[in-house]
Amino acid sequence: MAAEDSIAVPLKILVVGAGIAGLAAAIGLREQGHQVELFERSKLAEEEGAAIHLQPNCVGILRRLGIHPEAFGSNPLQGRMEYDFDGNLRLDLDVTESQKIWQHPWFLSYRLHLHNELKRLALSPTGKGLPAILRTSCRVTNVETSSATITLEDGSEFSGDLVIGADGMSSVARKAIVGDDIRPFPSGKSAFRFLIPREKVLANPVTEHFANRPGYIIIWYGNDRRIVMYPCCNNTMMNFVAIHPSELSGHKGEGWDIDGSKEILFEIFKDFGPAVRALLELADRTELKLWTLLDMAELPSWVKGKLVLVGDAAHPFLPYQGQGGSIAIEDVASLCVLLRKGVTKKEIPERLALYGKLRPDRAHQVQEFSRIAGANMDDKSRQEFNIMQFIKLNLYYDEWHNSTHELNKWLWQRHGNPIRRQPISFGPMVGPRQDHLGRPLSLRDATFTTHSIRFKSSATYLQTLFPSPAFSFAYPGTMVETTFQWTELDNLRWLGGSGYNSFSFSIHGVRYTKKDGSSLCGSFLPVIFENLSDSIVADREELGMPKVFSDIVVTKGGKSSRVVCSWRGTTFIDMMIDGLGEGLPENEKERPAGPTTPSNQGTFVYRYVPAVGARGEAYGEYPVFISNEHETARVVEKTLRGTDQRVVIQSGDWDSLPTLHHIASGLADVPIYQVIEAKQEQGHGMDGFSHAVRIE
Repeated sequence: MAAEDSIAVPLKILVVGAGIAGLAAAIGLREQGHQVELFERSKLAEEEGAAIHLQPNCVGILRRLGIHPEAFGSNPLQGRMEYDFDGNLRLDLDVTESQKIWQHPWFLSYRLHLHNELKRLALSPTGKGLPAILRTSCRVTNVETSSATITLEDGSEFSGDLVIGADGMSSVARKAIVGDDIRPFPSGKSAFRFLIPREKVLANPVTEHFANRPGYIIIWYGNDRRIVMYPCCNNTMMNFVAIHPSELSGHKGEGWDIDGSKEILFEIFKDFGPAVRALLELADRTELKLWTLLDMAELPSWVKGKLVLVGDAAHPFLPYQGQGGSIAIEDVASLCVLLRKGVTKKEIPERLALYGKLRPDRAHQVQEFSRIAGANMDDKSRQEFNIMQFIKLNLYYDEWHNSTHELNKWLWQRHGNPIRRQPISFGPMVGPRQDHLGRPLSLRDATFTTHSIRFKSSATYLQTLFPSPAFSFAYPGTMVETTFQWTELDNLRWLGGSGYNSFSFSIHGVRYTKKDGSSLCGSFLPVIFENLSDSIVADREELGMPKVFSDIVVTKGGKSSRVVCSWRGTTFIDMMIDGLGEGLPENEKERPAGPTTPSNQGTFVYRYVPAVGARGEAYGEYPVFISNEHETARVVEKTLRGTDQRVVIQSGDWDSLPTLHHIASGLADVPIYQVIEAKQEQGHGMDGFSHAVRIE
């Protein structure tokens, strides 16, 4: 291994294929500082196909890459209607309200528009990093996995640090990993696809009611065939997919550009209702295309040497969930995270191996559910279809957060088992062994002034901070409530009448499920900063509180209050509440009620005790619960509410925050979507938490 292989330098990455997955990879990897070169076998590198679903699990990633589907005519999903083949309405579901609980919307997009935007951003001279190089009419015939070398049809060779196989169904890159043993095969179904201008559908009295609501997916079901229609292109075009048994159309090819027969289309769907037949009559026979729906067995590996597969090259999808493109984008997101700026050539094999562990199970699970969704269904089987499994798979997931978390775990473990101590949500704690200290005393005479900013944030990110799978959110949706809080304490007897300042971060609406199936609901505390070592050691070692040291300065003046957390002059938290006054601000009076939240029974922390003399092991780790049912000495005497607030969190680095940058970085990534309230409370007495208990 050459010495330079251990130095972080931009990687040279060769991408086979310039479709949606290949171009998205080029965008994400150029932003990480790498040099990307794409090799596309077609002449114009234009994406084939009509329309595509961009579901929430994909849209969040696209937005990270600077791609906003609404900017190029994509339609937000607004509802779903289902009919039987006779034209009887079976489902009419408006999803505009229910979508408000998701971080990202669901779009119906024209595939070519998405492809063009990806190509523009990948090749643009502006933006982060160097523009990708796109070579068209370059058919790759071989990939040498050990040297990251590709060979083109004309015999020319190109080498890089790694190769990404994004070359779709008929992947040459896949062949370099598994040979010819595993290839896509016909699923038994084929599909006609075509576009009809929406104005033509509206102009026909028999069909106009199918197009008068923008953003609606409409499906007509037969037992072994179905027709799917939805809008794209700013609601100007209606996309159609007519799925049927392949033997009825006699199509056995693998291409997307096979001309379809309008007469055969009519014959296959002749038993559907007159309104559906009227829709099919509007199809332009010169633009009717037909293709076989292909499936493929699971690959034993997506990685070999310096070659890695993404998208259809790794997992061709049947179209029944509309997740093929979204899962390909997830693959890309994972690679962009794992190959982020700073990776060395020496680390490439291990990081690709990590990708090979992270992605297949997720992709194959969604792939299998797509098969189930596409199976021949009668009325009974359609009623038994598990829509909640669909929602969980497709809407509750963020691969960027997941891969970031898994990469962090790999980084923490790469030099052997780390020494870990509280707070473990952010990984191993840098520092020496800890002293144990605690003195239980009455705190009724203590005084406090507490400030808090409560806001909505991302469940998909915050769940990565949970220390065990037993923690989850107690209600659905990807937005939850969290609080930043800073407190001044004084007149503490055990500190000789003095006090200290603290700053905490709490996640609300959390459920802990016990081994017996019962559960508790409350708020989870990942971290508390305090500016006094005595209080940190006492509560951390006795109760498992996730406390760490920080300089904390609280200043108040007029109607404002500000907190600054720093370490030896480096500020990483700077927050302010302004406009403090009695009464409820007007914006709070008008604020609509949020989603129903579970009962707040108390506060969760997680205790972790490192073992002495056994590196990387723990004497014990378990959840601790501080119930609200016990009598507390805390009495609020005055409450002021703010009208404005400011939140600034900076991650720092090893040099500026050597013992805290991993926590600061985690807090800096917490999204703030909507502030719910900002307030100040003054009073006396505080809880000593002597009733804290180990849950199990």
